[in-house]
Amino acid sequence: MGWAWTYLVVAELVAANSGLGYLILNAMRGLYTDVILLGVFTIGILGLLTDFLFKWLRQRLLPWSAEF
Repeated sequence: MGWAWTYLVVAELVAANSGLGYLILNAMRGLYTDVILLGVFTIGILGLLTDFLFKWLRQRLLPWSAEF
């Protein structure tokens, strides 16, 4: 899931016409550092939330599986 998230972010940065990646790319062209950092932090927070969601789902759906 981590690699899928990474590829999704990269694809949006390269080929999007709207969205968070597009916002970051446009801010980069205009040197709006605050918007760039906001976008990067937003991507990071979304990644953490997704990670916590999958950990919670794993604990609920597979309680017998071993912890890593």
